[in-house]
Amino acid sequence: MNDQKMSCWRKKSKKKNSEANQRQRWFQENGKVLLEDLIELCNGKSNPIKTFSAEEILQATDNFSESNLVIRFNFMYRGILQNRPVLIKRATWNYYKSDTLEKICRDIAVSSMVSGHKNFLKLLGCCLEFEHPVLVCEYAERIPFNTPNPEMLLPWRMRIKIAKEIAIAVSYLHTALSRTMIHTDIQPFNIFLDSNGTTKLSGFCLCIAIPEGETFVKVHADRVEGTLDYLEYNYAATGLITEYTDVFSFGVLLQNFFTRTYGVVDCCCSEDESLFEEFEDKQNVMNLRISDRISKFVEEGRIFDMLDPKMLESMGDDETEEHKIRRMKAVLMLSLRCTGHRGDVPKMMEVAKELKRIEKWT
Repeated sequence: MNDQKMSCWRKKSKKKNSEANQRQRWFQENGKVLLEDLIELCNGKSNPIKTFSAEEILQATDNFSESNLVIRFNFMYRGILQNRPVLIKRATWNYYKSDTLEKICRDIAVSSMVSGHKNFLKLLGCCLEFEHPVLVCEYAERIPFNTPNPEMLLPWRMRIKIAKEIAIAVSYLHTALSRTMIHTDIQPFNIFLDSNGTTKLSGFCLCIAIPEGETFVKVHADRVEGTLDYLEYNYAATGLITEYTDVFSFGVLLQNFFTRTYGVVDCCCSEDESLFEEFEDKQNVMNLRISDRISKFVEEGRIFDMLDPKMLESMGDDETEEHKIRRMKAVLMLSLRCTGHRGDVPKMMEVAKELKRIEKWT
C-alpha cells in the first residue's frame, strides 16, 4: 500500500473511530437520563427496553430520507426494521429547547410503561446512539384530521370508537400506574390507527407524574406547554396540573371530532356568514375558544348548524334524523361537561363509560 492510500485509510479509520466514540458517549449520556426518569416514575421496575444501533436506524430509514418522512412536525419516519414496518421518531429540532433530552426520555419511559395496553402506540425500542434518543414504535397511521378530502373523513362509528378508546387510554394513565400520569397534550396529532382500526395514543414528551398521595402538580407559568386550544384554562393561567387538565383537552378533542368537518374552528373562521347571522358581535364569537363557541351554539338551540352532514349520513338509514341528533347532542353535552361548561367535570373513567353507552345506543 503506497503512502497516499495509507494516509487516506488512516483518515477514514480515524473518522470512523471518532464517530464510534461519539456514539458511545451519547449512549452513556442518554442512557443515564433515561434510567433516572425510569427510576423516578416507577422505582426502576419497568419493562425492559430494547436498544437498536445507529446503523440499524439509518439503514431502516435510508439515512432519514425525506421520502420516508411521514409526519413532518413530529419528525416521524417510516422504516423497515428486522423485517417489520415501524415508525421511527427522531427529534432534530429545538422545539423543547434546553430540555429536549429530558422530554424525549420521558416519552420513552412512559411509552415503555404503557406498551402492554392496546390503545397506546407500542414502543418496540429506542436508539441512544444519536445526540437525542430515537424511538422505534409499531407502525400505525395518524388519524385523518381536517382533511379536505371527503373520502377520508371518518364515519360516525369510527369516530365514536376512536373517542371511546382514547378515553380508555387516558383513564389508564390516570389510574393504572403507580403514579397518576397526566398526558397534558391530548390532541389529534398524537392519535394513530393501526391496520386493524385500533386507536393508539402517543406523544408523552409533556407527560407529568403526580406524586403519590397528591392530586396536583404546579409548574411555573413559563413552563406551561401544550397545544393552545386544548389547554385547560386553569393550567394555562396558573400552571396547576390535575386529572382535569386531560379531561378538558379530551372535551375539546370531542368537540373538534364531532362538529362540522372536524372542527368549529374551521367553520367559525370560514366565510359562511349564516353561522353568525343571529349573533350581535361576530368578532367576539370568533375570538372565543372552541368549547365556548359550542356552548353558545347549544344555548341557541343550533346544534344542527355545527354538525358535519356527511357524518350524519354515515350513521346509517336505520336511525331517524331525530335519533341521530340525540346521539350527537349526548356527545356534545358530554364534551361540555369535560370543559366545565355544563355541570360537574367528570373523571376520565366516567367519560369512557358514557361514550361506551352512547356507542351502544340503538
